[in-house]
Amino acid sequence: MKKLEIISTNVINDYTTTAIASTVTAATYKLDGVEETIAAEEGKVLVLVVDKAQRDLIPGASYEVEGSFEIVPVKITRCGGPSAAPWIGAKEEEKATYYFRQGLFVDGGKINEEASVTQIFDGGKLDAQEADHVTMKALGTHFNGILIDNGSKYKIKDSEFYAYGDGGDDLAGWGASIMADNKSEVQIDHSYMENEGAIRCALYVDNGAIVNVNDSVIYSKETPDTYEEFQNLTPGMMKRVPFALGMEGTIRSLNVMADGQGKFKDCIVVSTGWGALSVDSGTAYDICGTYAIEAENTLGGIGTLEIAQEGKEYTATKEVGGVKYGFTVGGSGYVTYADSGIHNLFKNVEFYAPDYVQVMGSGRSGSSYMDSYLQSGHTAFMTQQTGGGTFDLTNTTLDTVDALIQMKSGAANTGFSNIVVDNCRINFSGTSTRDEDGILAELIESDDAGNPGITTYTICDTPEEAVLTRSSVADSSATFKNGTYKGNIYNSIYNYRQALNVCFENADYTGKISSTQAIHVDLEGNVVPNGTVLNAFMGSKEYDHCNYAAEKGGDCSDAKLIGRFKHSPAPMMNNLINVTLSNSKWNVTADGYINSLTIDAMTDVNAEKPVTIYTKALCVEGKAYESGEYKNGNVTISVDTTEVEIPDNGIVDAGQTYGNVAYTLLGVKEDGSFDSDSFTVKRQNYIDGKLYFTATPCEGYELVSMKAEGGSVEKNTEGGELSIYENVLAPAEGSREMSVTITVK
Repeated sequence: MKKLEIISTNVINDYTTTAIASTVTAATYKLDGVEETIAAEEGKVLVLVVDKAQRDLIPGASYEVEGSFEIVPVKITRCGGPSAAPWIGAKEEEKATYYFRQGLFVDGGKINEEASVTQIFDGGKLDAQEADHVTMKALGTHFNGILIDNGSKYKIKDSEFYAYGDGGDDLAGWGASIMADNKSEVQIDHSYMENEGAIRCALYVDNGAIVNVNDSVIYSKETPDTYEEFQNLTPGMMKRVPFALGMEGTIRSLNVMADGQGKFKDCIVVSTGWGALSVDSGTAYDICGTYAIEAENTLGGIGTLEIAQEGKEYTATKEVGGVKYGFTVGGSGYVTYADSGIHNLFKNVEFYAPDYVQVMGSGRSGSSYMDSYLQSGHTAFMTQQTGGGTFDLTNTTLDTVDALIQMKSGAANTGFSNIVVDNCRINFSGTSTRDEDGILAELIESDDAGNPGITTYTICDTPEEAVLTRSSVADSSATFKNGTYKGNIYNSIYNYRQALNVCFENADYTGKISSTQAIHVDLEGNVVPNGTVLNAFMGSKEYDHCNYAAEKGGDCSDAKLIGRFKHSPAPMMNNLINVTLSNSKWNVTADGYINSLTIDAMTDVNAEKPVTIYTKALCVEGKAYESGEYKNGNVTISVDTTEVEIPDNGIVDAGQTYGNVAYTLLGVKEDGSFDSDSFTVKRQNYIDGKLYFTATPCEGYELVSMKAEGGSVEKNTEGGELSIYENVLAPAEGSREMSVTITVK
């Protein structure tokens, strides 16, 4: 056994710890006391391999060498810093330079020998077409295993991949065990992938690449970093799950980007915290026409995984590759994520989550579940900043504690989404401190904390201060078909006017439906006072670690209070609910306030005890009823058709930037009177903290001028995706609120 000591290194870039590890051009080392120096030629960096495993080449490191070691020069073919969200506008010291190094680089169907360090592979066959029965060990930071690029076709079978140490960026695939890019096609069969570290995914798919994974296992474990190591890891904004999502964690097993496709059959995909099957910054289905993720007969979850032990109880077991694995749900995170208008397809899957089965954000994203079993320890589905996406559940059983779906909208970030539940069993199990009967669907004021770098949120629930407004958001909807359903349905939006359309088709439903006032509660169900600051867990200095789940010093943080609301039925303000029963029955369990009720017959609505449904409109068998009280057994339907005059406050659009600066766009006539119907707004909150928007006058109107307060409004000169917007609103230094008054005639 020999001892290898790294004395010093020269690096290209040393302003981040990430760069120090990946840009080594020269190194001085000692082997059993004998000192030597090695340098790479221009365009290359050095990679350390000890006993067929990549290791970090950093000053102060030492390794026991049982067999052999090499310091290998490798050509850099991918280089550059982050240029896209969420790092636009980041300070230089918060960025990192991406020097990709990899064990095998297959480029256009050929191996790039200069850019490959094949010494980290052991056994089997490794060539330009396939990796068969090989074992890969990348035991240092942000080092890629196999990078398949530029239309390459590649097969991986009966192989094992181990990657320990932090990744560089899981939005760029820096550090992934297997990375497929630029229309490459990869087949992975009967293989095992295990990775450990922050922002280091096992599998990364981007730019039209397709990866088919069969009869394989992916297991991702969170970082064992010290507190200092984690704090110094850059780029920092995405080294942990965004606090706004209401969970903790530092690693995703999979990340599909752009119009890439990840397809799984007969697999297990597990992460200890954050995400298992994730899509980030995808290309919308409406554009590419393909599913981002397809999974069939696959177990996905957040928790721990091991080879099943005889007599030990697990949340679930599954045999893959002839091996029986035991999975135990735990930690914090979601199983799958969809954004940017992408669609996912899941058939006969088993998904287990301590928090969410799926989060859906931005664009018209959607996911379909068929013949599946889903389990959630909190809320099964959550949507934020969405633009009309849909969850479809068919012939599926779901167990959840608090809610089936939570749709976020309102002042922080407007959004609208839909769910269709067909021939499913929705069970509320466990003890909920939010609602003892469980929540089937809720439309709530978003408590989105802001961009991924924000790690605090201040509670500010003011439903009692709501006033009628003409400012509106498109409707959300919840449809339940062909089954028996039980649970409550709420709408608590108050900063905008937004309806939740609820439809039952060939269904028996038991529960209450009502407009509500909703406020945050803690894990015991106690009210969280306004002004309370919720904080993410950013590590423990005392115990020198960043593991939120650690027995000593660990802290699940306040993340689980995000999205945790309790509802109180209250007369409708801006939170409309429209209920339709088609060949269905409603067993009403409590009084409720709704906007309209459309039913086939009065006998379709029943109750075991006296209840009253307050509504603005009642339609029975196509007949509209006038104001009055109409009874059927224990049910009284109180109809008040009086039109409500909504004062015009001039607000056409409002929200908050990624930097948590509130904004309002106002329409005002030349005489000073408000007119919120004078123009429409198309806008985008961008990661640079600015609002890009186009104001289009409605018919008969003309825009005269724009005046900003708390910020500045200018003509937009940005290109790319921002070029479609005419104006840009930027907050002034230190401003927390800004507005643009648009005068019209």
